Amino acid sequence: MRILIVDDHKVVRDGVRFMLSDTPEIEIVGEADSAEAMFDIVSSEPVDVVLLDIRMEGMTGLDALGRMASEFPQVRVLMLSMHDQPGYVRRAIELGASGYLLKSAGRDEVLAAISSVSEGGTYIQASLMEPLLADATGVSRQTGRLSPREQEVLQLIADGSENKQIARHLGLSEATVKTYIRGVFDRLDVSSRAEAVAVGLRIGIID
Repeated sequence: MRILIVDDHKVVRDGVRFMLSDTPEIEIVGEADSAEAMFDIVSSEPVDVVLLDIRMEGMTGLDALGRMASEFPQVRVLMLSMHDQPGYVRRAIELGASGYLLKSAGRDEVLAAISSVSEGGTYIQASLMEPLLADATGVSRQTGRLSPREQEVLQLIADGSENKQIARHLGLSEATVKTYIRGVFDRLDVSSRAEAVAVGLRIGIID
């Protein structure tokens, strides 16, 4: 996995690099101290996962997510932040982040999160889940209306499957899969795959 570390504090970048340095399957392809520098790197060489801070000089990590999703959809973004407020987590996921970790996370959890998002899955630190969903409205009422097929689709999303893989696994067309996913989003009152998985895990309808 080719990893780019983006944080405006060198001590943080050094710490993350040291944390990951003895992991054979991980290659640190670079560091950036701003979102602008991040885009320069991802536009010039392959990157699988960006570890992205939120608060930086100039363009914030949240500001950068929309552009990243639009211009570099193949790059997965894992937020690594000191901010644990639900609003930050929810907004990052809505804007296209594949995961969210606090900077206090241990090495094993950072590696697990990188592995999950690099394989197309999602990862939200467990301690963030309950406050993230505490203010969700109507979730308990809506989840009872998920059909067995919608739950199956949601489980496959949680496993990291893309639409084409879900279609092949279930013997459906991609258009039908997209319809099921829209239904899941509507019923769970979410707007992204990562958020749907977060809700599904929290209420116990997926593993």
